[in-house]
Amino acid sequence: MPPMKWSVALVAVVGCTSPELDVTSGNVVGGQVTQPGAFPGVGALMYDGGAGTPQFGCTGTLIAPNVVLTAAHCLDPDLVGPSTPGFTLALDTTTATPPTVVPGLMAIKHEMFTLDTIPEIGLGEFFDVGVVILAQAITEVPPVMMPRPVDSPELVAGLPMQIAGYGATDAQGNGGGVMFDATTALISLNASEIQVGMGAPQPQNCYGDSGGPGFAMVGGMRRVIGVVSRSFDGGECNTGGVDSRVDAYLTWIHSKLPAGAAVPCGSGLAEACVVPEPEPEPEPEPEPEPEPEHEPDDAVTDDGGGDGDVEGGGCCSTGGDGAGSVVLALGLGLVVLRRRRAH
Repeated sequence: MPPMKWSVALVAVVGCTSPELDVTSGNVVGGQVTQPGAFPGVGALMYDGGAGTPQFGCTGTLIAPNVVLTAAHCLDPDLVGPSTPGFTLALDTTTATPPTVVPGLMAIKHEMFTLDTIPEIGLGEFFDVGVVILAQAITEVPPVMMPRPVDSPELVAGLPMQIAGYGATDAQGNGGGVMFDATTALISLNASEIQVGMGAPQPQNCYGDSGGPGFAMVGGMRRVIGVVSRSFDGGECNTGGVDSRVDAYLTWIHSKLPAGAAVPCGSGLAEACVVPEPEPEPEPEPEPEPEPEHEPDDAVTDDGGGDGDVEGGGCCSTGGDGAGSVVLALGLGLVVLRRRRAH
């Protein structure tokens, strides 16, 4: 089987020697650095590599305040280890200051997903879809809308698409950890997958983009119609990528969410998409008004005529920089296991 390009920066796993999967952190090939606010709800999955710092590995999309849509292979214990990844909306995961990461509570990959059924080339049916349930809701951005079943006829060859992810920025897998985005096109499709881009000059995903979104205007708004899975021909990031079709897995997504998970938005399969209001920032406590200055009724003087201490007239203030920092022990340590496709 030719080498497969996986858009996942996989965390080192003891005993994981699969020859088909190469793990590298990678961005969108042919794209540009994403500007703040351009793709709210798109973020990075952060893995525990065991070194005390969360490490980027895949891309994901917030489809409910505490639900992230991603690829099944980004959640497979044989590839990424047993821990559940966290999620960050930081556009750059490579800065010296670790990004804020919301811990993952539960990872659920499609039960039909298996590495043994990777299509060698082109489109197939790989069930490469999964969700991460977060330990707490994210309310600073709205969830991304999913397609409805009635929107499926709008998915046709030639449909303009937008892609965004943290993967490699060239076909050799260079770069990674910073969100890039690009405009590309839907090239071909079957009942469960779509081909996105077809290499230069069309942008496409690359290593580290796994699990990331493919967007299109359907049903009158921008919706996430694809989840990055792999390269189209199993080779470099220059012949297009393959996304799992979100509309093909709507029922599965809704059916697998546990109690306490919010309702995913936009699919039309649920009565309501509840988006909690952001908690208002606490109002600062008013500063105490200074006591009015006044001459003491009785001043105490010493025999030498010098001024004595004024009763009640002194004040002592203390200050401190008790800067306690909380470090998320989510781990660091990606390893190249094999190659995948790009964001």
